[in-house]
Order: sequence, then C-alpha cells, then structure tokens
Amino acid sequence: MLQRCFRRRRTVRRYAEGPAGPFLDGFAGALLSESYSVKSCRSYLWTAAYLGTWASRRGIPLPALDEDGLARFGGHLRRRQCQRERKRAGSGKAPYQAQRFLRYLREIGVAAGAPVPTRPATVIEFEAWMRDRAGLAEGTITATTRVIEIFLEEVGEKPTRLTAAAVRGFVLKFVSRRAPCSAGGVTGSVRRFLRFLVAQGRCSADLLGAVPRIPSWRQTRLPKYLPREHVERLIAAGASEHHRGTAWRNRAVLLLLARVGLRGHEVAGLRFGDIDWHRGRLRVLGKGRREAWLPLPQDVGDAVLRHLKTRPPASTDQIFLSVRPPIRPLTPRGVRGVVQCAIDRAGIQAPSRGSHILRHSLATGLLREGTTLDTIGAVLRHRSLDITGLYAKVDVEALRQVAQPWPGTEVSSC
Repeated sequence: MLQRCFRRRRTVRRYAEGPAGPFLDGFAGALLSESYSVKSCRSYLWTAAYLGTWASRRGIPLPALDEDGLARFGGHLRRRQCQRERKRAGSGKAPYQAQRFLRYLREIGVAAGAPVPTRPATVIEFEAWMRDRAGLAEGTITATTRVIEIFLEEVGEKPTRLTAAAVRGFVLKFVSRRAPCSAGGVTGSVRRFLRFLVAQGRCSADLLGAVPRIPSWRQTRLPKYLPREHVERLIAAGASEHHRGTAWRNRAVLLLLARVGLRGHEVAGLRFGDIDWHRGRLRVLGKGRREAWLPLPQDVGDAVLRHLKTRPPASTDQIFLSVRPPIRPLTPRGVRGVVQCAIDRAGIQAPSRGSHILRHSLATGLLREGTTLDTIGAVLRHRSLDITGLYAKVDVEALRQVAQPWPGTEVSSC
C-alpha cells in the first residue's frame, strides 16, 4: 500500500527500511480502507515513521509503546529544536496521528492493549440486563450506567447493605448539584437499578419506595417547534453544502426528521434492509425496540436514493455515514450536528437546536392542518394519547373557541 501513497521508489524504500517499516504498509492499507485521502495518508505515515525513529533512539521497542511513550513523544515535538518536524507533520496533528498508529499496532496484536479500568461486577451485570432484558437504547444504557457507578461509589458496592436512607440521600444530593430538568433521569436510573436488584433477589422490593419522586408536570410546557416556512428554509440550507455527497446526505437526514418525524437515533440506526422500496415504506425500531412500518414519502425516498448513489463504500450496512475519515456510521450526535449546521446556514432563531425540534414541528403543522390527535399519535408512534395531547396547546385559534371567560369578568377582545 505504500506504493499508492508515494510515487518514488526511493521514498517507499526509505519508509520500509525504518524502525516502523514492517508495519507501515499495513497501516497505509488501514487508512485507505477508512477513506483517508492519499495526502492525509502521507502525513500519518510520516508521523508513524518519525515515531518509530524517535522510539528506536531511546531504546523503546514498538511493542512496548504506550500512552506514556506518546506523551513523551508529544513533548519532544513541542521543543524548539523540533519545529521543522512539527511543521511537516501538521499543526497539532502529529500527537493524534501517533495515537492512531498505536491503535493500529494494538489492533494487529503487536502492542499491548490499553489498561481497562476496573468496573464493579454488579454494574457489568446490570448493563447486560438493560441491553438484553429491558431492551433500552444505547444512549439510555450509557447515561444510566454513569449514574449507577457514582451511586455505588457513595453507598458501597454491596447491594445487600443498601438502606432506604442511603438511597434517598444519594438522590437528593445528586439532584441538588444538577439542573432540575435532569432530576427525572437520575431517579429513573436509580429506580431501574433497584428493579434489577429485586429481580436478582439481592435487595428488598421495599427499597423502590425510597426513591423520591421529583415533581414534573408535562402539560405545563409548550413544545418547541418551527413554522412550516422555517422548516423548508432549514432543509434547503442543509442541502447547500459545497460537497455534493454531503449535501445529499444532509437533505435525506433532514427530510426523514421533518417529513416522517423520526427521532435522531432512529435516523442514525437506519440500515439497507429497513427500506421496502417496492411498497414505499420504512421500518423503524423505536423506543423499547418496538418495530413499526411507516410510509415513505416520495421526496424522502428520492433523497435517500440519491444519497446512496454517492455514499462512500464501507463495511457497515447503515445508510448514513460520517463525512470525514475515518468513515463510520453516523451517530445520534452527528444527526444533531446536521440539524445545527442547517439552522446556522438558514439564519433561523430556533427555540431549540436539537433534532427533536423537527419532530415537534411536524406534529404542530399536522394539527394546524386539521389532523386529529389520534392520527398524529400514530404518526409519531406515541404510547399514550396524553403525550400527543401536549401539541393541542399550540393551536391557539382552537383554544379561543373553547375558552370560557372567568366568572364576573368581561370577555376579552383577544
């Protein structure tokens, strides 16, 4: 693979004969397989070769290279006498490139793996239980695990010694240090963990009542949404990227959010087999791993199909991929980034910058067009009509018709 990156045989021979030479050809192949450009590969290869030379001069064999050695290498690059090497490797990129080379050495079994931080066995079992039994999304599992690790650090790792006072004290202390909107997630995480312990027979079911309930009134807040014209501006702005492949990917992502009402993680998780082109429908794996088939609008299908024609080759069957190498499946955070960039390009003052704002905008638009709440709930796949009823408050004209004046007061003109 070195021949694809360097034209001169003399250059290829110089790289191959260096201390890191036996691994550079495979490293180049790994970079090219992740859609790195030839120019980027040359920069990575130069850093890897220079790292090998630096380690050899200090008596550090490459199999013994670790994070401590990379830190020393980074300090070497920051010295004045190494300004020429820093400039050649790129401003500030050499440490990251060296880290990528170390990761490659670990992937092929040459260097020892990084030390894995020890985690309580209870947390590992709980994580597997949430994934296999509860069917929770990965984002929920990660957030819950983070809370439970802190919980066990404070109350102890032995569930049999848990007390109601310890559970309640932790929740109140944890919530007091954070924003009120995160309180529900904390109590939900602790309650979920206690259910796991009860199912395993490790604690009493009475502890579930020790978790305080944080007041949360869903109907006191209005959904954040954008007017229909702003949504169209946002879609047009998101598809105005200079790179054609990126523009078509962004347009498909935004249309799935705005026309079908998918959640961010649902868009990120779409795979080739989820689209039934003959019947014009889309399979979605929603909350609780509930599967649903939704109609695929014509413009959305056209956008997805156009994106697939320019999609870079990858070993995954997920439809949407990252733009910059290494090419990987798009994450929910990446979907949110697509929406945020489109908002900035359109110059819209949005009340929220997350991907969920397009889902709220779809529901609000359907309601103002006369669509019933039952139909909106079916489109958004809500479990309860109470959740869909939140959107009824944004239809001010309909509320005026049913609102009654306060007894003893005159009817307002508004």
